[in-house]
Amino acid sequence: MVLVFDVLARYEQRLSAVERKVENTRQHSSQPPSSDGLQKGPAQPRQRGEKPLGGHPGHSGATRAMVDTPDAMRELRPHGLCPCGARLDGLPARRGERRQPIEIPEPKTVVTEFRQRGVECPGCGGEHRGEFPAGVTPTVRVGPRLKAYAVGLVQGHCVALERTCELSADQDGVQPSDGAVQHWILKAGELLTDDDAAHQQSLLAPEVVHWDESGMRIGGQLNGLHVAATDQAVYDTVHAKRGQEARDAAGILPHFHGHAVHDPWKSSWSYTQGAHSLCQAQHVRELRYGAALTGHGWPGELRRLLVEGQAAVADARAAGQPAVEPARVKELLARDDQQVQNGLAAGPVRSPAPGRKGRVKQQEATNLWLRLRDYQTQVWRFLTDWRVPFDNNVAERPVRPVKVKLQVIGGCRALGGSTVFCVLRSVWETNKLNGINPFDTLRLVFEGR
Repeated sequence: MVLVFDVLARYEQRLSAVERKVENTRQHSSQPPSSDGLQKGPAQPRQRGEKPLGGHPGHSGATRAMVDTPDAMRELRPHGLCPCGARLDGLPARRGERRQPIEIPEPKTVVTEFRQRGVECPGCGGEHRGEFPAGVTPTVRVGPRLKAYAVGLVQGHCVALERTCELSADQDGVQPSDGAVQHWILKAGELLTDDDAAHQQSLLAPEVVHWDESGMRIGGQLNGLHVAATDQAVYDTVHAKRGQEARDAAGILPHFHGHAVHDPWKSSWSYTQGAHSLCQAQHVRELRYGAALTGHGWPGELRRLLVEGQAAVADARAAGQPAVEPARVKELLARDDQQVQNGLAAGPVRSPAPGRKGRVKQQEATNLWLRLRDYQTQVWRFLTDWRVPFDNNVAERPVRPVKVKLQVIGGCRALGGSTVFCVLRSVWETNKLNGINPFDTLRLVFEGR
């Protein structure tokens, strides 16, 4: 009977632990908003004065301005009679207000017929014929502009394949088949492979490169999607693994000697030829989760401390200083040490049981404290080296459209399709970063330029 009560007591303890456990949500983890499902609450209204209105600092904006040479012009003259009875037609008019609405032209397909002509050489009698442009085949085919439009919708704007065909039919009056669009996508990926390789090589030279990875389903199996990015280039790759083997296959980190900004993924520390920096936005989320998980105050203190360090950098920049004052840096790091020690005192490291070998599973909060303690230099590098940003948004931003695309298509059927997908996404994102219209790039590719 005593044994039964002991078992019931253990189950009661486990049930209490499960009930106290805080589930990971998008508020304090890297999960997307869609992971909350139907439990997602309403968006919190912004409080007055919490954030300034308008664009963020450094955002150039895109305010539309009037053009000096409009495509069409219409003069608006008064007609009819004045209330006094005088006629207004034909009277001298002076300049008034200008208004310029912008409109797109009505979609219209244009069919071009190429007629080959031949001539006979007067010297030898040989026959010579004019050459058709690249892509003009004996059968009726669509032109490069429509191909670029379809490929851009599918791969660039995450529109479903069937819906892309319907959009083309509704807007342009030409409905390609699903197979035709898939063929154009594969052809575009093949033609842009050299551009993608150039983006890979361009990421070896910068001082700071950002890294991120996520899951991608290929052929029903979970694979790794790896992203390397700067402010000017993006390079996506897929691999069956998510660790060092995949990063070696990407061909950048093994030869990179600058600052690598990434999440605390274990395989990233294998590359010792360069410096490493961690993403503080993820630490802020994890500390918010740690506060909810433990109920203690120091996770919140650490989170506020990181934000305080970010503000110190911003203030020093605004004041024209070359760096944060050494005394201020020393103070922030000392407070960080103290709060981490408080966390480890409340959640100490578990030691292996007598006679047992191997690693012991630690609590989630303990793992976070250990990381903040052991990698303090990599955590706070943004404070001492302003080339390193506070977060890893440069690499995380290109991943978000990919996740949307995967929600639309569910995954890729084969590795070849996923490789083409990464090539097109890399070129698309790099074009956007450099102010190049990616639709123009696709059109030029299909034109054979």
